[in-house]
Formats: sequence, structure tokens, C-alpha cells
Amino acid sequence: MRFHGLLLVVACLAFAPLRAELVLRPTRTAPTDLEVSGPFPSGRTNGFLTRDQLLALPPTLATNAMDTAVKSRAVYRGIPLVQLRSLLGLDERADTLFAVCSDGYAKAFEADYLAAFQSLLILEINGGGPETWGKSKLTGLEMSPYYINAADFAPRAGKSVLDLPEDLHFPYGVVRIEFRTAASTVDRLRLPGTASALAKQGRVIAVRDCLACHGHADFGGTMSGRPWLLLKTWSSNTNYFRRYVVKPKSIQPTSRMPGFTHYDPAVLDALQAYFRELKVGDLPR
Repeated sequence: MRFHGLLLVVACLAFAPLRAELVLRPTRTAPTDLEVSGPFPSGRTNGFLTRDQLLALPPTLATNAMDTAVKSRAVYRGIPLVQLRSLLGLDERADTLFAVCSDGYAKAFEADYLAAFQSLLILEINGGGPETWGKSKLTGLEMSPYYINAADFAPRAGKSVLDLPEDLHFPYGVVRIEFRTAASTVDRLRLPGTASALAKQGRVIAVRDCLACHGHADFGGTMSGRPWLLLKTWSSNTNYFRRYVVKPKSIQPTSRMPGFTHYDPAVLDALQAYFRELKVGDLPR
């Protein structure tokens, strides 16, 4: 999992109506090609867009007063994700997307987040392409070839869970965007009808903070190498589960996972309740 942060942005939009439909290439021809997958009208399920194709689109420009990853003011040039979806011939039925990074991290953008915030596929920062971005000052990870951030973000009060505010989605090192549906992805991580209110709160936290590294079946992240159902197994051991979430290196010194030291006992209770009450037999594989 990666750290999530909050930022204040001022957006300056300057884009023209988009008319041309993007044509996918069958193979990757350069490291800066973006892979995309989804139920495209052509019948294809995946393909590639070159950086030149993306740069040829009318841009959206946005100024971020303090970018979380670069820790400075940043002027973005990019394409809104919802417009990219449209240009690929997809509509709102592809209501959930995953931004997949080179290290296996895969951040889910659900329909309500996409509707509330104008997240951009960023092509340039302060006039420079990905070759100038370097490493994130937050994690030390490479930011190229693509970065996604919101043009205007403030956590919504109604999305706070157990005093944890809604998080900003800002994955970098993005190499693939998967256009999916909630029904085929996050909705599959459902709880039984008898689930407790605490477990339901835990599900929100788990999807928000765990899925990007601990995927299930064919969606979510692979960065951790420890899938969703293994977390359920770990949840049966209270001491192990809670220690791993808060101080993972105390359990496994080589773990790449950051410690979620901001989780208080109530959050840990909810997260553990979700995985304990999750019924494997009801979980589509």
C-alpha cells in the first residue's frame, strides 16, 4: 500500500470539445505507450496508446498549489479520465477504473469519485514530460511514465469512515488503465446480509486502503504478493493481523508495506471484522 495525502488545488481548465476517437495500437512500441483495457466497441479488450496520440488531444490545464508527490506547486497538462473513457468509445457503464502501476500497485477509481473530481491522466508537469519528473518525494518511487491526480480535490464529509477522511487518488508510475465495472470488481467483495455495521465500515476501509496492493482474482493490485483471501486468513489471528497492519516490518522485515500507524483501535476492529465476516463461499472467484 502507498501513503495517501490531501492537497489543495486550483484548477484552470482550457480544453476544446473532443471529437476524434482514439485508435488503439495492437502492441507496445515504446516505454511511454499507455496500455488500456476494457469492453471496447471494436471488440478488442486491450491495446496501447502512444504518448504522441495523447499529446495530440486538446489538453486540460490545472494548477496545483502543492502537489503531494513532488511537494511543490505543479502545473499539469493532461486528459480527464472521463474524457479518455469517452474517446475510447466507452460510456458510463464502464463506471470503475483501475490505474495500474509498474510495481503492481493498482488504485481503484469508483464512479462517485470520478463524478466528483476531475482526475487527470497527466502528460506534463510544469511543462516537462515524464523524463523530467524523477522520483516521488513522498515514497522515492519513479513517477514516469504516467501520473494521475485530481484537478480539484477536497475530502467529502459524507465519505469519512471512523474519522478517516476520504483519500486523494494520485497513483504514479502508471502503465495501464483498466476500464471495468463495479459489478465485475469492487462489488464482488461484498459481505453477507447478516454482516455487522462494524464490518461494513471495515469494507469501505479495506477497498480504499488494501485493494491497491492486495488484489482478488483478476482485479486490484499485485504489489504485495498477498491476495485478498490471505488477509482473511490472517484476520483470524488478532495479534498477527493488527501488528502487520500497523508495523509490518515487525512481522516481516522485508515487507514493502508502510505501517498504517494512524489507524486507531476502532479502525483496526472494523478492518478485522470485515475480513472475518467475509464469506469465502459467497465471494466470486
